[in-house]
Amino acid sequence: MSRILCLDYGLRRTGVAVSDETKTIAQALRTIDHDDDDALIAAVRELVPAHAVDEVVLGLPLGQSGKPSTRSEQVRRVGRRLEAALGLPVRYQDERYSTVRAGEVLSEAAARPRRSAPRGPRRSPSAGSARARHEAVDRIAATIILEDYLESGRSTENGA
Repeated sequence: MSRILCLDYGLRRTGVAVSDETKTIAQALRTIDHDDDDALIAAVRELVPAHAVDEVVLGLPLGQSGKPSTRSEQVRRVGRRLEAALGLPVRYQDERYSTVRAGEVLSEAAARPRRSAPRGPRRSPSAGSARARHEAVDRIAATIILEDYLESGRSTENGA
């Protein structure tokens, strides 16, 4: 059985999620830091066989009205390059509000008290923790995009 890989594409950082083998459940995988699209494609090329991927979904940034944005064409360009490099179909899923929803999920998780958390001095936020938060948001956003794609029954495969 195979899986679907989902990317929440960014110019320097891309969140990645993967489906289970039944293609019904999405889970966060990792965040890829990359200097350019070539580095991203190389990283994705390694993930495809490692996770038995047979399809890639890219979050497609649409305007609030649902119409393509300037960024949409940029994502489609990366999608075409991925499709050529991987030899796999690349589909698109509306990603509107996925980053906002991901931030809310992360904030809710942070607000919940931890049952076995050690007591001690609280650390102040650092640049490292801000980076870790951004990476977590990217992974969660990719998971949300993939969940939406799986739930939609792939109805927006190429139309979004």
